[in-house]
Amino acid sequence: MQYSLANANSIHSGLQAALVPSYFACDLPDTMPALVGWHRGERAIQEKLNYQAVMAMGFTWIEGDMPEQHREFYASRLPFLPVTTLDAQGRPWGSILAGRDGKPGFIRSPSYKTLTLDVRTWEGDPFWENTRARFGSAGEQLKPALVAGIGVEFSTRRRNKFAGSITRLLADGQDLQLEFDVNQAIGNCPKYINVRDLVPHPSAPKVLYRHHSLNDSDRLPDEVIEFILNSDTTFVGTTYAASKEEEAHFPSHVGMNQRGGHQGFVRVVPSDGRTVVLPDYSGNRLMTSLGNIEATPLASLTFVSFTTGAVLYITGDAQNLVGPEAQKIMPLHNALTTVRTTGYVFVEDALPVRQQPGTVTQPSPYSPPIRLLAEEGPKATYLSGDHISATLAKVNILSPSLATFTWETSRSLDIKPGQAIIMDFTPFLGEEAYQHMSPQKPTSVNDDRIRTWTVSSAHTDGPTRSFDLTMREKPGGAVTGALFSIARKLLQVRPELLANMRPLEMRVNVIGVSGDLTLPDAPSKDEEGGSARVLWVAGGIGVTPFLSMLAALRVSAQANPVNVGWDIAFMLVTREPEVILPLIETAIAENPGGLNVTLDVFSNRDIPDINIRGVNLKKHQGRPNQQFILLSDVRSDLEGRKVFLCGPPGLEKDMIAALGDIGTAQVDIRREGFGY
Repeated sequence: MQYSLANANSIHSGLQAALVPSYFACDLPDTMPALVGWHRGERAIQEKLNYQAVMAMGFTWIEGDMPEQHREFYASRLPFLPVTTLDAQGRPWGSILAGRDGKPGFIRSPSYKTLTLDVRTWEGDPFWENTRARFGSAGEQLKPALVAGIGVEFSTRRRNKFAGSITRLLADGQDLQLEFDVNQAIGNCPKYINVRDLVPHPSAPKVLYRHHSLNDSDRLPDEVIEFILNSDTTFVGTTYAASKEEEAHFPSHVGMNQRGGHQGFVRVVPSDGRTVVLPDYSGNRLMTSLGNIEATPLASLTFVSFTTGAVLYITGDAQNLVGPEAQKIMPLHNALTTVRTTGYVFVEDALPVRQQPGTVTQPSPYSPPIRLLAEEGPKATYLSGDHISATLAKVNILSPSLATFTWETSRSLDIKPGQAIIMDFTPFLGEEAYQHMSPQKPTSVNDDRIRTWTVSSAHTDGPTRSFDLTMREKPGGAVTGALFSIARKLLQVRPELLANMRPLEMRVNVIGVSGDLTLPDAPSKDEEGGSARVLWVAGGIGVTPFLSMLAALRVSAQANPVNVGWDIAFMLVTREPEVILPLIETAIAENPGGLNVTLDVFSNRDIPDINIRGVNLKKHQGRPNQQFILLSDVRSDLEGRKVFLCGPPGLEKDMIAALGDIGTAQVDIRREGFGY
């Protein structure tokens, strides 16, 4: 956001302050230059992201004073106000301003350009220290005190932003009386706000960590990193430091913004333990925060816990990354900001409001799935050089919502059993047109057409030019919805084409191969009695990597019938046993020997029989629980097995807890959830 401030000469000539015990006070003139458009940082990031339409639109969304609804909003709807100020080094810090009781009403708006606040700060919050540094003793010239804030009403997703300067400050201990001169105001979209009901809550702030200047080798404490990874909301502070040549048209200013997503959408680079990665989601495309960072590479991040009241303040060196540079850090994500922490403060029990007990956070429907960093995600091979396409060759409809799609590629791929294929469906579906909001289908706003599916076929003889994907149709899914619609239509009018889809020339792009949920190396005959012992746990369509592994083991056993045996405990949770069990049966086919499988199937539906040599089928109603795992015979059988999990998060969480109770360390567990 372009925030205009008073001309520097006017400010310096008009400022004086009187120092009295426990009080600072200052007054700034309210002369503000007119808006003149986008500054160089905003233009740079808009050009990098190809947002010419916004650049041509001009600066029409931002007003020079507050509309009446903004004034009423600040005065009556907010229990706290995140703001940005600068420290003595010019670094932005986020702060949380709130009244003494955690209730709305601590802000007033006596005019369309003025906000007055009565707040109680707490130890560790940067606001008082940063603001005090801007004022001198009696007779000294005062420095401009820049400020920006964002008001968020979390129960309704309303939010508005402002920026300007602090024109008056009276301090009595931790109690402050403030006056802000507002020269920029904008109403923001509510897309990524997670709805929660907040109520006042008494607090007793305590500073756990306070490090304003880090050494090059310093890392964030583990509990601070965990706090970041458990957050679904952060407040982003930025600054634009104008040069003398720019200040007449683009004065220095600060900004404050909000970012939200699913819990864990903000990541921390494991290798240095201090660089925080903030993915950029599709917004209004003004790029004001990223524009400030582009011109002045500094940023603050402020994280709050709405359940414990803890607040984490971070400031650091910031950098925007776009395209391949971004994807090196967060694969498949096209734009992000990194903040290398140079200072942080962590305060427990500080926020004077909490989420109302008994209520549940309502995630924003616009938030895309979490993407992990390259360092923390599954190993992946991203294809470069020659373009690789995949053509749909065959469809085998298994049920109304489950089918196997066979694809043939233009070049050979190396795919290990259990790995996944990353595909770009843009050639098939077309590129998603930009839309700011899409209430009917929020997920489409950030849909890049890239999907990852586990390969269900086995490839043991080196590179392959075909693979199977067993997919479940996702209600409202752009890709699976289109594929299943075509398959169902062909089943009605041209069923013979399902066996040979090549004439339709349905092509997509192959981006890479991903996943480390692959078979362990088989022991030699002299190790562990010549038997490989594993536990597989699959939920629903999470069976696909194990289908590939079973087929690969069958092929391997056929080639080396006396080489090594496999002892597999396979726990399957499914709503469609009549569909999934035939897939397992096909994968194993005629067991040539060497495969000993105990298959525990859990379902609320009737479980059919399968008759395969070496497979011991056990049927269970419902889903596995800790009691089942802890039974003595089951418990003893699991000892020494390597564990592989693939299924919904709830199932994985339950199984990890149960396995932990019997001493199976998490380092022995390989996991790969699935998403769209």
